[in-house]
Amino acid sequence: MHDSSAWIPGIALRFKESGGGDIWMISRVNGKNVTLSSLDGNLSRSYRDETLNELMESGSICFVVDEGRESYIAFNELNESDRQEVCRRYRYIQAYEQFGAGSRSKAGLEKVISKTACKIGDDRPPAWNTLNGWIKRYIGSGGKLNGLFPRHYKKGCRKDRLDPRVCKIIEDCKSIYLRNGQIRISSIHKMVEGKIIGHNLTNPDDLLKVPSYSTVKYRIETINHEEKVKGRVGKNKARYEFSGKDVAPTTSRILERVEADHTPLDINVLSDETGTLLGRPTLTVLIDHYSRMVTGYQISFEEPSYASSALAISNAILPKQELLDFYGVDGEWPAHGVMESMVADNGAEFWSGNLDMAVGEIGSVLQFAPVRSPNYKGVVERFFGTVKTSLIDSLPGKTNGVGRGSDEYIAQNDAKLTLGEFKEIFIKWLVNVYHRQPGKGSDSSPLDKWVSSEKRFPIIEESRKDVETKFMCTEMRILRREGVQLESLEYGCDNLTSIYRRDGGVRLVVKYSPFDMGYIYVFDSVNGVYMKVPCKNYRYAKGLSLYAHKVIRDKAKSKRKSYQDDAVLQRAKAELFGNIEKLHDRNSRVKRQVTSKRAARIQSLGVDGNRWEQALGEDDVIVKSRDFEIESDDWEVW
Repeated sequence: MHDSSAWIPGIALRFKESGGGDIWMISRVNGKNVTLSSLDGNLSRSYRDETLNELMESGSICFVVDEGRESYIAFNELNESDRQEVCRRYRYIQAYEQFGAGSRSKAGLEKVISKTACKIGDDRPPAWNTLNGWIKRYIGSGGKLNGLFPRHYKKGCRKDRLDPRVCKIIEDCKSIYLRNGQIRISSIHKMVEGKIIGHNLTNPDDLLKVPSYSTVKYRIETINHEEKVKGRVGKNKARYEFSGKDVAPTTSRILERVEADHTPLDINVLSDETGTLLGRPTLTVLIDHYSRMVTGYQISFEEPSYASSALAISNAILPKQELLDFYGVDGEWPAHGVMESMVADNGAEFWSGNLDMAVGEIGSVLQFAPVRSPNYKGVVERFFGTVKTSLIDSLPGKTNGVGRGSDEYIAQNDAKLTLGEFKEIFIKWLVNVYHRQPGKGSDSSPLDKWVSSEKRFPIIEESRKDVETKFMCTEMRILRREGVQLESLEYGCDNLTSIYRRDGGVRLVVKYSPFDMGYIYVFDSVNGVYMKVPCKNYRYAKGLSLYAHKVIRDKAKSKRKSYQDDAVLQRAKAELFGNIEKLHDRNSRVKRQVTSKRAARIQSLGVDGNRWEQALGEDDVIVKSRDFEIESDDWEVW
């Protein structure tokens, strides 16, 4: 029976039963299943290894390498020395044909060799039987040069010289080599040596020879590369490196596919107000797969969350002219509109029910990339690399990573840019550099491709109020006589009391901004409108982010006092923001600064004002469109 270990990806097989002797390549080996692919890659077959063994034994298939490689190699693909050797052999063949010898006798061929060697200056002429072999191969190939190609692959001893028991010992040690511990081949050789010495001590009449290090190394290195990566690096790494199933599909127009992701930027920035060190902000980006144009982004100290994702998606859908005017950017950024599908990774922020519902409300579809498959959304991953190399690399305060750069370089101390200054530099680079430069392998810039595609597929401009209200955080809450409770805060007003008189304790849809807990918006299902409801402790909650509120609440809890007590909350709030001021003041007096990222997040630095509040205005009621339908007790927004 044929050895199943011979089924190695990258080895070609010829099926002799088919008329033309089709050649198939082994593309994948999964246990006892062997997948073959046609040479053009359009067809595939799957076999059990025992089936291939039977076909091999019956002669129905064979390895192409065993047939001889010369039939599949062109003359110009040979190296220089082999080409010269083929020409030398061909000169002797030509002389034989010109000589006109009917039979290839020893005397006749020796005359041909003698004359030809003198004519071409060959100081090492072939023997007569060697020339006879060349002539046979030349005639057998139909008078083609490939019949004279050197057969290097047939040189040397192809039989195993090692004792089969020694081979078995080395094979057993291969499994130890294929472990995550990444043991060295020198250690494997010592193991083999130890096992053989142990055998020789117990069997003095049947001694085995210890193989050399190079012999063990040669045997170990016959393991195919995929198995080596699986065993020594890990299955996830092998899946990413060898699988072609997670390659993102192609697109034919803008907004057909938009990729989203977060990354901490490799630069330290300062506070705009105090000039003290804040640390590394987080960049959230949405990028169009077809044009490679960034459709939206958010730079802040908000951790990857629904809030940061919602801000970036809102920015992606809405026109950018107000943003360009705010930063004084003289350029075009035409990206806007609802994407057909948004592809994100499996982060908790993207799995949020809020985000899934909001994306569905705007008419898009949220897709998730396969686990540990960054190549599935390679466009946004490459953009992060471009930001690092083309923009951040030349800015002060950039981080080099562990083990990179000078030991004397301290990124925190080199920080010179404030958060606002960096955001201005980023948007100017994005609009006037990145969007105007053709990407790798393309002759058109992202801006040109977007404009060209928009002419063929016009985009509808969305309402700012409609988009930004949909991307508020959404919760379901029970209406009680006192009002609605959210994150341990009480919200109520006369209109909410009227709904309680009408419907009693019903479940209501509540929307809120994570950057201002002063108000929430409650949906009245009967009238189809949203009502603005203030926090009963408005003096405390106005302008306070949800994150800061949770920190304050935890401080109040740590003192074992009721966090419903207004005085306690106010004292905790004053203490929290007072500590932030002390931290900024302390940092401004020391040579080596420490990051104030937590303080920056508490202050919502990087968030461009309360965008939801600006969009909604001061009206107490927001009227929904008439196409709203109430489904059941589990109804949702819109």
